[in-house]
Amino acid sequence: GKLVHQPKSHYEIPIAIMFLAELDAEEYRPQLETLGKGMLELQMGHGGYGYPNEPDGDVSQVQYVVLAMWTLDRSGIELPLDRVARTLAWLMRVQDPTGYWPYHGHDPGIGRGLETQPTHEMSVSTCLAGGSAVLISSDIFRLFGQVSLEGNGIEGLPKALKPVEKESLIDSRRKKAPLPREAVLTATGRMDSYRIANPFKRTGQADWFYYMLYSLERYESFMELAVGKVSQVGWYDQGVSMLMQAQDSTGAWGVKDASKNGPPVSTAFAVLFLIRSTKKSIGKMSSGSLAGGYGLPADTTKLVVKGTQIKGEPAAAAVTDLLDLLEADETDKVNESTIPEDLKLEADPQRRRQQLSRLERLVRGSQSWQARRVAARLLGTSDELSVVPALIFALSDPDKPTRTYARDGLEFISRRFGNPVSSDTPPDQQVRMLQQQWAAWYQTIFPDYVFLDSINN
Repeated sequence: GKLVHQPKSHYEIPIAIMFLAELDAEEYRPQLETLGKGMLELQMGHGGYGYPNEPDGDVSQVQYVVLAMWTLDRSGIELPLDRVARTLAWLMRVQDPTGYWPYHGHDPGIGRGLETQPTHEMSVSTCLAGGSAVLISSDIFRLFGQVSLEGNGIEGLPKALKPVEKESLIDSRRKKAPLPREAVLTATGRMDSYRIANPFKRTGQADWFYYMLYSLERYESFMELAVGKVSQVGWYDQGVSMLMQAQDSTGAWGVKDASKNGPPVSTAFAVLFLIRSTKKSIGKMSSGSLAGGYGLPADTTKLVVKGTQIKGEPAAAAVTDLLDLLEADETDKVNESTIPEDLKLEADPQRRRQQLSRLERLVRGSQSWQARRVAARLLGTSDELSVVPALIFALSDPDKPTRTYARDGLEFISRRFGNPVSSDTPPDQQVRMLQQQWAAWYQTIFPDYVFLDSINN
């Protein structure tokens, strides 16, 4: 079908694309293809996107459009790369020489160099929106890809599966990019210098603080992908600290402080920041991806292809099946690397509670390190406060990966609110102190809870 465009289509279509791709990209493939075509119809002559009555493109809108482009590409839905290239080139042209991106970018034209951009409604948010959009669209061209699928040198690839193209997807994409990787990093470096010289400050007046944090997490997540390492700057901890101070007693944000976003939107942006939503999306969309070139699952004896995503057949298709294996001492059939990343606990509260109880028993008492390791991992992704005591107990597990899963789970569930700093391999003498710190945090939420594992002794 053909879409009927509305004034907010630049936002609505990308959000619909991301939503359907998250639900099931294959099931909703026809709808995603229609939405993708409809989105491209909105592209302006200069390559950007914006409201019909405004000739200059809108950097904020473009951020959503390129994220939708990236989502379609990672879902295996083909995009006309020349259209992506035009958007990326426009973004590069409308950056101010000092490093910032404006809200509305005035295009100086191809080959004319950077020109001074308008500062009207310019903010750190628009800077981050522009920088994010540049990194996202660059990744569509695999400018930051680290693994090539060229030849037969893929570990574990069955001999029956051979690349059809003579050149890797990463190399072919890079050849179609409108600029090299170095130019992108130069632009983001210019923007980072501007941000350092002009840091975000809250003045008490209504601002875009929550939208800024939402864009910051996206920018930093794609920057980690671009440079191949986690940022050492404490941007996340700083954001968490500011959110702790701004949160209302009801749990919402944007209530007691002045924000241009209402409480529902402010709270949504805050939560997306806290859970590192972009980083999760990058991991999910890139893992096992043929198109992305980020490698194949460890067990490639049985492969399942879903769009451009290649996944190994899991040892257990559901948590209940997995628990049956673990409790039956059939742990030789289970390896945590073969468990699907999107394995979900039961939605029904009663059955979910039963699953969590079984996992807690395993992590506390199983003689199998495989069982304890898998249980700690699943408990840590449950986002349930009730499993925190079991994870605190697992911090002293003799198996290092089990301890790591327990630590990561505690940090995820707590959203790092008041979490202690811990190393991957804490010395034995620090384990008890680490457990006590986490127990103290838990008792700030449940003061009457009594730990029976002698943690507080």
